[in-house]
Amino acid sequence: MKGSITVLGQTIVLVNKPISIMKIKIRKTDARFTGSELFHYVADITAERYNIPVIGGLQVRLSKRLTDFNEVRAWCIQTWGMSCERSSYLEIAKTDASSLNTHWTWHTEFGETKIYMTTDKEVNWFKLKWL
Repeated sequence: MKGSITVLGQTIVLVNKPISIMKIKIRKTDARFTGSELFHYVADITAERYNIPVIGGLQVRLSKRLTDFNEVRAWCIQTWGMSCERSSYLEIAKTDASSLNTHWTWHTEFGETKIYMTTDKEVNWFKLKWL
């Protein structure tokens, strides 16, 4: 059958639509967020379900979320310069804050895909590009 694949004996019909759509939710941080004293906003990048097959669908969605996150992170690097993982950022900030990027950081530990930003200025640039 043209336009289909077989996985574990099940035939899955492929469609010409994207498998998922990038979804970004921006929130103000508070005491529940590690690093909220430095970063006042967080953007959570997820992949919304959109015609994802039941078999293998979770892996496809995780892969899409990471691909989307890498695209957003590359834009942040190009826009504000290189930063580092949030846990490393907070550790370095204890001893040598002058060497850190003051605009943003990211968080990918525990399967998260988040971008942390410091001020309204960064969030507005971010929204212009991604929302």
